[in-house]
Amino acid sequence: MSAAGLPAGAGPLALIAGSGRLPIEVATEVLERGETLVVMPLRGIADGDFTKLQTVPIDALDPVGAIEALRRMGARGVIMAGTVHRPGVGLVFKSWQAVWNSEVIRKVIEGGDDNLLRGVIGYLEDNGFPVMDLREAAPKLMAGVGLLCGPQPSVTAAVDIARGFEILETLGPADIGQALVIAALRVLAVEAAEGTDAMIRRVRTLRRPGLTGRLLRAWRPPLGDRTGGVLVKAAKPGQDFRADLPVIGPRTVRLAAAAGLSGIAVEAGAVLIVDRQATSAAAEKAGLFIVGAKR
Repeated sequence: MSAAGLPAGAGPLALIAGSGRLPIEVATEVLERGETLVVMPLRGIADGDFTKLQTVPIDALDPVGAIEALRRMGARGVIMAGTVHRPGVGLVFKSWQAVWNSEVIRKVIEGGDDNLLRGVIGYLEDNGFPVMDLREAAPKLMAGVGLLCGPQPSVTAAVDIARGFEILETLGPADIGQALVIAALRVLAVEAAEGTDAMIRRVRTLRRPGLTGRLLRAWRPPLGDRTGGVLVKAAKPGQDFRADLPVIGPRTVRLAAAAGLSGIAVEAGAVLIVDRQATSAAAEKAGLFIVGAKR
């Protein structure tokens, strides 16, 4: 076995790339280690610039074709990175490949998001292609322990961070989300299907002054001061680290600042930080802290 936990051999690693910056950052780190890599961008989904890399584009709705491509290249393992939205039934039947493979696709996409990921991973591994843990594929992208940038968190923020992790630990088995916003021990929002960014925007709206804010607060207890609070993000209990890791980046910081938060706390070793230089610069500019903590 290789150091990354995959079978050793001459074949390349294959990176199945969704949207966002994460796939190119994972590819960069893998190549810097001296690994051979082939990027498999998902057509119509992947938006990274892979022009300088060896690529074999594939269709998200043609799993059989993806397996055939992996076999042709002799891949010894697969890495999955980037965002891929669940395909609807209408989309499935817009392509001949999807119609041809409809039963395979149905088994892969049915159920919740966790089931979707397990279905994709299971399909790849059942066909002889082990999926690599992203913590091993790109360890330098993972958040470390301690203050990563920005000012030192206040005592109040530190208490909120500890409580936030406790709550996420409780919510994790229900597959609700991977993040929440907490201020003075009061949970302002919990991530659900809308994702972290939309959750932070919701907090900003609820804290907004003026008519909109007053109308929204009419059916909720007041949130108090419109400043302060912490975004807390962590892996779910039993998180499958082969895909769908919690991620923060520059946009997360900008949204947190716009919502009046004091900082961001992430689980060290379990949350990816994309575009780290820009993320740190955005936090420093906004006066927000980013800390990594072990649970």
